[in-house]
Amino acid sequence: NYDAMMVGHFLPWKRHRYLLTKPGRKLAIGEIYQEYESSAQIVDELQQHGVEVSNMIPPRELADLYRTSKLVYFPMATIGGGERSLLEARSCGATVEVAEDNPKLQYLLQLTPIPDEKKYAEQLLDGIGAMLEKAGTRHVTTRPPMPDDETVVEQRVRELIRNTCKEGEYCPYKVDHYTIY
Repeated sequence: NYDAMMVGHFLPWKRHRYLLTKPGRKLAIGEIYQEYESSAQIVDELQQHGVEVSNMIPPRELADLYRTSKLVYFPMATIGGGERSLLEARSCGATVEVAEDNPKLQYLLQLTPIPDEKKYAEQLLDGIGAMLEKAGTRHVTTRPPMPDDETVVEQRVRELIRNTCKEGEYCPYKVDHYTIY
């Protein structure tokens, strides 16, 4: 069991250093990016101060850690994400603390009821669609329709990824006609 843990990619805006202020046994979980020197520096600093570090783990294992840790801490800056992990931790009954200077996570800390993954995904997609519409950009495709066995949310996510990730640019997803890896 851990006294404090946090989840987030090992990048500067996640502010892992703040985890060092928490007493007891600590764990930091996230993607360790080989291509970013700052990621390795963050991991080294945490380990030098006795923090256990892990690359991302499967969702069930993460849920178990949320349930058994005394505190799940979210020190990241407003641009640092953390929304999904915060909602997951809250759904697991974890005691959650967020940075005082992050109004986005402060809001999600107070949100009731806690939205499930489908509601959260629908809200994200609706928000992205509204922003595209406001910017005068349309979300249009000329591809054939997606398979009938996919949900609307899955179809919309695939379309957003295809329209966001341009050939030759970095994209966190490998996309083929029917599969997101």
